[in-house]
Amino acid sequence: MHEVRPIPLSLPWRLDENMAMSRLRRLGAETFEEASLMLWAHALGRDAHDNPAGWLLCHSRARRALLWPQSLPQAHQADTTTVSLRLAASLPPSADVVSRLWFWERMAARRHWRVALREVPSRAVALPLWLGYIGARAEGRYRLVVLSGVSGEPLPVLKRAVLWELGQLAAMPA
Repeated sequence: MHEVRPIPLSLPWRLDENMAMSRLRRLGAETFEEASLMLWAHALGRDAHDNPAGWLLCHSRARRALLWPQSLPQAHQADTTTVSLRLAASLPPSADVVSRLWFWERMAARRHWRVALREVPSRAVALPLWLGYIGARAEGRYRLVVLSGVSGEPLPVLKRAVLWELGQLAAMPA
């Protein structure tokens, strides 16, 4: 029996290939590719219209979550043909994992301390990424650099999640 995967909402790409290549080269990457990582969005707080004030974007293998301060309905359904590498093997994180990730976000930014997670179902969200590979020729190992396709910022907190997802893809039968 196949598990039905939700169609994720796609966050907007704002970093084009040329800008990504330039940033990744400055970080030492020799090769790169675009990818999307499926995260699970959990509603935070309430605005004046009782809509979520923000979203906590989680992956069960990530060290920390990401905060998305905008509404998600602006995002569109992910187009499965635009990104060749879709990292979407993970199931939604457990309530304990989400609580732990939210705790650490509140510790990092005390202004979020009074904001609460809302008791609504999580939503699948595809975060655009650029993956850069830095080769270590002597050992035959590579290092991974993860850049946000939205902001262009390095996202080392998602590195473990991306590596786990790549491992899941490698383990899939052809």
